[in-house]
Amino acid sequence: MRIMTLKGLVGAVVLASAGLVSSACNTTKATFDTFAKFTSSTSPGEFFTADGVVREDQKARLFAAVAFENLEQDIARGHGEYLTALAVLLKVPEEEQRKFGALSQRQYSVLFAPDRRTAESLLAALTGKRDDD
Repeated sequence: MRIMTLKGLVGAVVLASAGLVSSACNTTKATFDTFAKFTSSTSPGEFFTADGVVREDQKARLFAAVAFENLEQDIARGHGEYLTALAVLLKVPEEEQRKFGALSQRQYSVLFAPDRRTAESLLAALTGKRDDD
């Protein structure tokens, strides 16, 4: 498994941003707004170790914030690479990932309710933890 460093994360975000802008995707603003809201409420020290590596317990949070719109699409389908990646980050056993995708799809209206459309709420619902845990 690769270790994500601060430099690598910044590079990935810049690359993803360039891809979104160049494709003129309608969800670009929504993706940036979601990420900005999420990261503005946290300090960089929450995400990274002293060595600049993303902390293990923060990888799913950071991924959900960056890939929120793609996760929404995958959850609506009940499968996809973003949903699989989130399952891995949440340590869902490989043999349970299909069930995780189906359950997520059945809960789509709850996971993406208009008053709960944040990466924090999504993760809280998927993991059974409250938003403020």
